[in-house]
Amino acid sequence: MRRRMLLLVTICFLLFLKDGCEANEIEVGGSISHNLIYLLKENRLLENATYFKIFLEKYFFNHKGKFHLSFKGDYDSVQNKELIKLNEAYGDVYLKNIDLRMGRQIIRWGTADGINPTSFVTPPEFSFEESEPIVEPIACFRGTYYNRGTDVTAVIVFNNQFRAIPVEIEEELQKSVHGEGNLLLLLEPAKTLNNMEYAFKIDTRLVNNDVRLSYFHGWEDYPALWINNEFEVKSQYRRVNKVGLATAGIAGKGALWSEVAYVIPEKIEEMNSANTLFTMNKPYFQLILGIDYTFKEMYLEGQYIYYGNGSLISPYFRFQRGEKVPAAHYFMVSSHNFNKIRNLRLDSIVNLGDQSYILIPQYGFYISEGVYLSLRGVLFFGNEKAEFGRLKDKELVNLGVKISF
Repeated sequence: MRRRMLLLVTICFLLFLKDGCEANEIEVGGSISHNLIYLLKENRLLENATYFKIFLEKYFFNHKGKFHLSFKGDYDSVQNKELIKLNEAYGDVYLKNIDLRMGRQIIRWGTADGINPTSFVTPPEFSFEESEPIVEPIACFRGTYYNRGTDVTAVIVFNNQFRAIPVEIEEELQKSVHGEGNLLLLLEPAKTLNNMEYAFKIDTRLVNNDVRLSYFHGWEDYPALWINNEFEVKSQYRRVNKVGLATAGIAGKGALWSEVAYVIPEKIEEMNSANTLFTMNKPYFQLILGIDYTFKEMYLEGQYIYYGNGSLISPYFRFQRGEKVPAAHYFMVSSHNFNKIRNLRLDSIVNLGDQSYILIPQYGFYISEGVYLSLRGVLFFGNEKAEFGRLKDKELVNLGVKISF
């Protein structure tokens, strides 16, 4: 209850601060939204949550620097949980040909829409419950040098963010070992200088196209996972190197883009003799090719997606020792109109291998300036063994309202 009161007081204070700020002082903005998510197959309410995002920005040194601070939080009455946490917090310094940023920040690399295999530092997390991929900020240093059409960016990550094995994978593992093994307590690598992550990116123009070459050295977000011949579950965080190339260009009334990442995970010798594996123990490619076209009042987009690690929506894909992991092929289509008041959107992802697919229709309506009402559905099609077909229990309808200021 105290945290709910603190949330309300914080929002009211910042709204008051916004009205009292002059343009050359502190800029305050953000949004407040409420979501109702209803699971169709289970016939129950999954979420009844209020969200907020608040940011404050202040320029200093005669606009040669900037400080950014943002918070986000939510309260969900169905799951009876509340959360208020720091989102981004960083400082900028702008020199003649160099921009510096230090602190907790989101770094977006890549040229594709929504799915970016070359966004190495803060990769997007796929979620059907959210209208956009989830991206969490990370504490790091970023510096960019601008030199006659070629920009060079360097990133050093101070505090690696590791992710736990998803709950549904843990449940599958418990069934696999039949009580003969146990899930080990997974230890994260020590936060030392040797374990820090770093990345580089070069931006330039080539034949009227934006070209971005990138490199990453660090750790995989999710641990490698396998079951040995004694039916023991094994997992380990491991290092990884990634090389990426992204392009974007204009073609008439449309645009073309591409992203390709070559992922080189650290090899774990024990995995070579494992009975069952959930992660690759050798290098693989991830690729996206995209095109869009703008009609008079309609936008249409298509993307071909190739994931050599077996799945777009999960970091794990189960296979047996010696079995060749089938690469995952997808086609993603998105379309929407350009009406400033009413917006109709349809997204779809088709798994070209098992013919399962997702349909995500959405209708939005601006009640007034800054107030947006939306109705969104997520529907899965395919047989029970197909990648999207087995997710039919997660079909949902989402009714939301968002106030931006």
